[in-house]
Amino acid sequence: MDSRKKNIFILISLAFTGAVGMSLMRPVIPIFTRRMGATGFEVGALVSGFMLARAVTAYICGKFSDRIGKRKVFLPIGFFAYSISCLFLFSSRNYFDVLILSILQGVFSGVIWPIAQVITIENSISSFKTRSLSFYFASGNAGMSVGNALLGVAIILIMFLFKSNENYAFRIIFLLAGAIYLLGFFLTFTIAEMKGKRQALQKVKEEKPFKVRSEFFAVLILGFLIGIIPGLIRSIIVLYLNERFLVPTKNIAFVLMAVNISALFSMLIFSYFSDKKGTIKGLFIVSLMTGIAALFIPIINNTLLLIIFLVILGTGARSFTPISRSSVSELGGKHLGQNIGLINTVSNLGAVVGPLIGGFFYDLFPTPLLFINLNVSILSFVGILILLSLLLLLGTNRSR
Repeated sequence: MDSRKKNIFILISLAFTGAVGMSLMRPVIPIFTRRMGATGFEVGALVSGFMLARAVTAYICGKFSDRIGKRKVFLPIGFFAYSISCLFLFSSRNYFDVLILSILQGVFSGVIWPIAQVITIENSISSFKTRSLSFYFASGNAGMSVGNALLGVAIILIMFLFKSNENYAFRIIFLLAGAIYLLGFFLTFTIAEMKGKRQALQKVKEEKPFKVRSEFFAVLILGFLIGIIPGLIRSIIVLYLNERFLVPTKNIAFVLMAVNISALFSMLIFSYFSDKKGTIKGLFIVSLMTGIAALFIPIINNTLLLIIFLVILGTGARSFTPISRSSVSELGGKHLGQNIGLINTVSNLGAVVGPLIGGFFYDLFPTPLLFINLNVSILSFVGILILLSLLLLLGTNRSR
């Protein structure tokens, strides 16, 4: 196996490992802090703080990696710091502790994942680039599915073995996640650096100012809007399932697992389509799925139907991710690290705004109005904006 293929394989493995650790913690944290007395807005602020820190760090690290020409050095730093933060989560005693740790984890996440995406693109041939990214993200979805399944089983086992309540089980889950991130830390050292610092610096200096295509900005707008969806699912939708539909925590983990499994196959299908027919067409289809599902969720009052639409929503949003990264690498010029950092930044900013506004709505409208669940009505607004943004994407593409 040559160095490029080996690197892609390792990065796919890292995506799986990191996703297992993440999916153990993220469904737990909203309920964990809610039982500490956090409001819906404060629960939303946890995800928003995480994503804001990740947004800023993603752009800085992406641009800095272009400048120094070294990518892999960021990965072990991020994984090790993430592992240590899980130890502090275990000993957290109030909402403020968890908020600070969530923000720090956002920094560590911004150090790891945009750089991992850049390395994946750099090690891929152009005709297989979207599929390489899709395998990378699909591996992450597989890891999330495993983590969600592991979470449901682990909560039951911990409560049985330790004769403890669910809150204590949550703390043990944080330790388990830390151990998984430590495994990722050791795995990062097997990646081969493909480009020297001096060569990269010389290349950046010799490049002419790049021109971006108009579709680039439409993709960024969609990235922001669709970025709102994962932030809402990790925070307000978890509370919504738990409190409005009385779905237990362990079952919520299995709902999220269904989203991840569906997204895994969807990513592979739409990435193949995008490589063959173009990323703009791929973006249109997955964005349309996401917008329509978001539009209808607030009027659904049947648990099974809600879960089906959540699967469609999550599948569309997740499938957008690899296609949009491949798209900006084609549309945005030669500064790959900066452009990948930018699409990560705008997506993460969406995940900052969404949970804050979603948490405000969730507190403001505790009861439904007729058949409309106003506490999650932010999803309908986002769905409308996504559908309108698709018109902008089509307009810019036709005008070229």
